[in-house]
Amino acid sequence: RDLPNSGRSALPIIELANTLITWSRAEHPAITLDLALTEPYIEPTPLGDPQPNPPAGKPAVYFHEKALPPSRETEMVVRSLQRWLPEYGDRTVAVLVPDNARGFSLVDALKQAELPLDDNLLRTDNSTRVTARMLAIVVGYVADPQSAPLLQSLWNDVWYPLAAARQAVQGDGEAEALPAGKVPEPVRTFGAALGKLREPESFVFPERRDFLDGLAWLDGMDAFRQMIQEFRATVQRWAKAVVLPVDELLLTIGNDLFDAPADLALTHRLAVLLAKLANENPDLRLPDLAGELENIAQNKRRMLGFTEDSQGYVAKPGVITVATMHAAKGLEWDRVYLTAVNTFSFPSGLPAEQYRSERWYVRDDLNLVAEAEAQLRQLRMGTLDDYQPGAASMQARLDLAAERLRLFYVGITRARRELIVTYNTGRRHESDPLGPALPFLALARTVAPVAK
Repeated sequence: RDLPNSGRSALPIIELANTLITWSRAEHPAITLDLALTEPYIEPTPLGDPQPNPPAGKPAVYFHEKALPPSRETEMVVRSLQRWLPEYGDRTVAVLVPDNARGFSLVDALKQAELPLDDNLLRTDNSTRVTARMLAIVVGYVADPQSAPLLQSLWNDVWYPLAAARQAVQGDGEAEALPAGKVPEPVRTFGAALGKLREPESFVFPERRDFLDGLAWLDGMDAFRQMIQEFRATVQRWAKAVVLPVDELLLTIGNDLFDAPADLALTHRLAVLLAKLANENPDLRLPDLAGELENIAQNKRRMLGFTEDSQGYVAKPGVITVATMHAAKGLEWDRVYLTAVNTFSFPSGLPAEQYRSERWYVRDDLNLVAEAEAQLRQLRMGTLDDYQPGAASMQARLDLAAERLRLFYVGITRARRELIVTYNTGRRHESDPLGPALPFLALARTVAPVAK
């Protein structure tokens, strides 16, 4: 059954969230009722509840309706925090952004202002990035087995460090990271030789000529030669696994590389992620999916791992949390800034708006991925007679509008005492400025103006 009572937010913030539900169901100009926000409405906790609603800030809700370019919006938020923090250092505060790029820009500004901040919710933890990086290298090579530099990276950055760590465990009882510059000379020499191969298959799948036969300096190095043979056998197995679906390929690679439960569990999550991406984007090929792993490794795409630094986030009083609105789900702060709430980050499905998936050079503003998926669904039924060009693109707009509406609702309900909502006019703020998102305008009309 529904449990609508909530003690998280002050009454004005609850009323704002409920107004958004009503507006989406009764007044939204584009989305249908099945895509609108759903009831129940939030109700405050009853008198005497052990978790009463917090007192409202002064003001509890503020919409900054002045048009500002992104840099000016950032400056305004930073100045506001500089004024607020000294007086309310015992409270929690967050600045929520629609995407990582906007978040990193804000983090840079807060660092320049020397304000205390926590951007852990914006960044993937280090161990997760290391695991993703290794998997990205292997998948990248499997996708392009003719690349000698990728084969060299596979040896230098993946196989040898893990093999050396395993030897340390077996020999000393404890694995240690390889000190910088302490890689044995034969390891570096062999890696450099791999990188110069004109025909990498002469090592991986030798037929007429085995690349190793030409390395006379390996004579008498039986243990090292055995390590190389094991490396080759593993690379052969990975190369043959290229016919598997991407999730099965990743699990095969992960089982060969890792022993730690956290690494194996993370590999499984990454496999599920790549399978989902592949299903949603049929045009993606294996090099593209390897690129997604590299994005995680480079912190361009965030993904929680299984280590202690990614678990149990707790908001710290007097420290500014920067996070995406997606990452903020389930969390709360006394004061919340929702930024960049413009028509690009929060479109409403209207023709005049800009959509990330609609490229300017494609005729009729078509969403090529959505149109291709619609054609494939029609082909599965045996004919394209019922396919209507543009219908899938319009539906994709509406689906995105509904998802962004839900995200806006999530952002609003992260605030306990105070909520500040801002927007910016986008990168082309001089030639083609963006306006505030439609739900921004709808809610701003319901909020009493604040005296300057």
